Amino acid sequence: MVLFLAASTAFAANGETINIGGSVPLVLDLTVTPLAVADNLDLDAGDVVGFNVPIANISIATNNTAGWELWIFSVNSGTLNNSEPTPDTIGYTLSYAGTGGVATTAPTTAGLLFGQSSPPTVDDTTEELSITYNQSTTYAAGYYSDQLTLVLRAK
Repeated sequence: MVLFLAASTAFAANGETINIGGSVPLVLDLTVTPLAVADNLDLDAGDVVGFNVPIANISIATNNTAGWELWIFSVNSGTLNNSEPTPDTIGYTLSYAGTGGVATTAPTTAGLLFGQSSPPTVDDTTEELSITYNQSTTYAAGYYSDQLTLVLRAK
């Protein structure tokens, strides 16, 4: 009986534990490629309501299982402004038809949630961001502009 205890004690003293594991880093990539027309919009070619023009290609890739959110912020709250002391404005909406579905709305300074994807894919395809506005020959002369900031967040 003594020998059995000694052998058991010797085995326990020679045992070790190894913890194994690793992590996969978060992939959260946003690529925005503005199209040439983005800063040269045709504002007065005629009187067309709801003129729609692609202005950028957007590619989103993530491996976050909860998906993603694409936020778009507008400096001028969704209007194209000219450089007058009291600016004239042209309202517009943006459309994004991505993995999270189609969204069309006006951006704001507080941010606009555009798309979300669940489940995500690391190799999402490139989608178009489009602007819709009214054309009119009655707009006051001047260059009208806005600045958009796009932010991709993991959910």
